Amino acid sequence: MATVLALDVSGIPRQWISHDDAISYHATNSVAWSLGGIVAKYHGGFKADGTISYIESPSIIAIKGHGFNPQKHAMVALSNKTLFGRDRNVCAYCADHFVNFSRLSRDHIVPRSRGGANTWMNVVTACRPCNANKGSKTLKEAGMELVYVPYTPNHYENMILQNRNILADQMEYLITGVPKHSRILLS
Repeated sequence: MATVLALDVSGIPRQWISHDDAISYHATNSVAWSLGGIVAKYHGGFKADGTISYIESPSIIAIKGHGFNPQKHAMVALSNKTLFGRDRNVCAYCADHFVNFSRLSRDHIVPRSRGGANTWMNVVTACRPCNANKGSKTLKEAGMELVYVPYTPNHYENMILQNRNILADQMEYLITGVPKHSRILLS
């Protein structure tokens, strides 16, 4: 089931919320503005004129309240899921694309055994054979090169990486905040 993209009043994405939560925000008059197609419609009781009341929510809503600072509150968690998403399931060494996550691994460009950090700028997606071939060697020692460079995803990319069922209008909204160097933009 699709979820609703919740924004702050200034339009910065906050989180993915359920249809129930979106309807609750509408019912409590906490929605400042909204965009996109209707994704949830909840029926209520009967009005005085005999018609059934309802509340509906579009796919994107801006919630009233305090602003949201993505740099302060939404650091992109480095997990294999988000790493493989950032790298589009492509091995950084052989450039093969994998649909099966079990054939992928996280590789540290500067190996951890050599003081390399577990950070976005030091990790790439690698297929298991390439990762085993590189081992705890540097790129130069292993005679390997990167086919793409690592980067730290921004908050908008993080929102995309969090949700597998993004609607077209939600993606169109989020993609405006994704930098041009992002692999998410590649087709």
